[in-house]
Amino acid sequence: MASFMTIYSVYYYTQIRKLDQSVVANVKDLKSTILGLPVTVDDSYKNYIITQGLSQVLGELSMSDLGVSPVPNDHFAAYNGPKTKDNLEKFYEGLVTKFPNHPPIDFDTVKEGEKIAMSYFFYNMRFPEGFRVSARLIDFKGEKVRSLQYHPKKADTSLVTVYKNDKTSEYALRIKLNGGTEEAVIYSKPGFDDTWVGCLNQAATFITQTENRYTPASDESVLIPELDVSLVKDQNAAYFEAHPKLRGYALAEERIKIKMSAPKEGGPMEVDERFNTPKNIILNGNILMYIRDIKKGPYCVIRLKNPEILKVVKSKK
Repeated sequence: MASFMTIYSVYYYTQIRKLDQSVVANVKDLKSTILGLPVTVDDSYKNYIITQGLSQVLGELSMSDLGVSPVPNDHFAAYNGPKTKDNLEKFYEGLVTKFPNHPPIDFDTVKEGEKIAMSYFFYNMRFPEGFRVSARLIDFKGEKVRSLQYHPKKADTSLVTVYKNDKTSEYALRIKLNGGTEEAVIYSKPGFDDTWVGCLNQAATFITQTENRYTPASDESVLIPELDVSLVKDQNAAYFEAHPKLRGYALAEERIKIKMSAPKEGGPMEVDERFNTPKNIILNGNILMYIRDIKKGPYCVIRLKNPEILKVVKSKK
């Protein structure tokens, strides 16, 4: 009888074959992006994405003191133990149960019996009605990038809230997800250069001030950069040395895939110029986005300060 892993690999590569249009990269190849906590002042211009990551796998929730909660199990897959046929199949079975049609993850560099520690945060944020893939590109730090567009519809007024302050050029969207148990906040301001905790506090404060709430008019919409990334970070020797629990491990790796999507059913997905309105609120300053469990707080924090992990679209000459 063929193993689960073999059947899965054959199915994926013969039926699905290729990834979608995500920005797929190894973090070490991205000069302006950090997966994990920023380290120095020199990192102030970089993008960063923060989750509990390997700390959650190893039972060291070290960032909980800094306000980042564990990633909910629905969006998290982990491997912690020796590489064996049984362990791999158990991992793959859990992976595709949560994330159908996910491509196999190779551990070819690890020998049989060597230990692996891996965390994987995976979330397709399916936005409610009113969102669509925009026909219009937007400017972000000198590049043209793909965007999603929000134009209010009666069906989603309880799920999406818009905030704006033209005097300070601050704008935000607050979007309920996953039946209202989670929410994404997307906050834009021209030049916030605080620590990531400071930026998080700025965004949270902005959306709690009722005077900033705003209802777009019939000829207005909101445009945001479309985020769709799949990143891998292999930990270096210094990380192994700093974590006694990892002694004897051959591989310690963090992965993250985040996708922002228009509605799958029942909502507009058209890429069509007729949806562009005479006036648009464009979130293209420095951007901070966080995803939070309503009861437990934020578990993923993302700051965008350059277009490296956005879908840059080159103009045709």
